Amino acid sequence: MPTQLDPAIIGTLRCFEAAGRLLSFTKAATALSLTQSAVSQQIRQLEQRLGYPLFVRHPRGLALTPKGVVLHEVTASAFSDLNRTLTKLEKPDVALLNVSCLPSFALQWLMPRLADFHRQHPDISVRLKAEVDTVARHKFHGGIDVAIRYLPPDDIPDDGVALFDEFLIAAATPDYLRHHPPAIEKAWFESVTLLRDVEPWESAPEDIEWQTWLHDVMPTPVGLADGSHFNFNLSSLAISAALNHQGVLIGRTALICEELRTGRLVNVFGRLVPAPARYVVLRQARSGSHVCAFVDWLVGACASFDGERRLQFEKPL
Repeated sequence: MPTQLDPAIIGTLRCFEAAGRLLSFTKAATALSLTQSAVSQQIRQLEQRLGYPLFVRHPRGLALTPKGVVLHEVTASAFSDLNRTLTKLEKPDVALLNVSCLPSFALQWLMPRLADFHRQHPDISVRLKAEVDTVARHKFHGGIDVAIRYLPPDDIPDDGVALFDEFLIAAATPDYLRHHPPAIEKAWFESVTLLRDVEPWESAPEDIEWQTWLHDVMPTPVGLADGSHFNFNLSSLAISAALNHQGVLIGRTALICEELRTGRLVNVFGRLVPAPARYVVLRQARSGSHVCAFVDWLVGACASFDGERRLQFEKPL
């Protein structure tokens, strides 16, 4: 009659796996918290049931027989798979959260803070997708749960949550300014290289952030078509260019606060101008608890950032 799996043979196979792995009944007994005689008896019962020896007993140790080698490979693999599966099932279920975020905000602001979210919510796995397209209300694509965008007030959906007001700063490296001493004059702006994020949000008027800042600061209009400039479609590219002493950028405080704090960039004229748009977060109409947890964390992180930013610039914002 063929040998079948039953509770008795499973127990003997457990002893066989340990003995075959360690090639010692004594070591197997220690690993299984049994006596050496109990392990030896289990192996004898298994060999008697199978009808062939599994070990060759030598004065100085054990060796597996050819059939013992074959059976041990299968037994070891089976117990390993079982242990791995049991360990996996003991872990809490992990919820997957798909976040769509503007590339520059993701890189400069969100990424340095995501570890804090993970510490608070180890059961939520964040999948971050960098993209710039407008998210239509309740029409999230590709399984997106949460979207973070930079939008002018008139474009913010009713269900959008504003994260904080944004401000614009003309910034450059100290090295660049040593070669181009600042002056609020039309000639200065025409003599330096302007680093331009030409479309800060989808369908934004070209150079809207430079235009906004200049309108607030300059007593006389400055034509952005005059002078040297680099055009980018991402703020992070303009920031990188500025850090490499390429020119002057208009940066949002959320994206360059750290560079300003460390002195890698300098607020050229010490001015903060209200931005024409705000960062907002949108979520699926039917959101699970993992989405709510992320949005609550994000709103709290933004509030903390806003407080730190006020201290950094030493003025109400």
